Amino acid sequence: MSPDVALYLEVAAVVAMVVLIVALAAAASGACRNDCRAAAAADADMERALGDATLVPYAQTAVEARARQRCCVFCQSEYAKAPDELVRVVPACGHFFHAACDADRWIRTRRTCPLCRGALWPRTGTIGAGAAVVVAVP
Repeated sequence: MSPDVALYLEVAAVVAMVVLIVALAAAASGACRNDCRAAAAADADMERALGDATLVPYAQTAVEARARQRCCVFCQSEYAKAPDELVRVVPACGHFFHAACDADRWIRTRRTCPLCRGALWPRTGTIGAGAAVVVAVP
């Protein structure tokens, strides 16, 4: 093989490697963008789940939810019958926890319900049929 042909083959191999590296870098940056959007959506769900609207008095939680969940999964204490005891309610599933317990820290770090590990907020904007929704008691 002549030196000119060998040089052309080496240049072609280098160009092919550069194209491959650029293609991999472009694919990786696109995947990161999608992951960042998903992470941003999860952050928004987390902030909504930790908002004032999900911090309610125990007396305002649904009666059926109170029957199923008699104690806080963090401190294992029963919920007080006092009307002013605050609980944090996870909107997607309706589970609730003492406001003074570590539910907020769990939600911030894991972005799931501490009890069922489900999503924090319904994706469709509606609450599922099995969820125990928060209702205001007059």
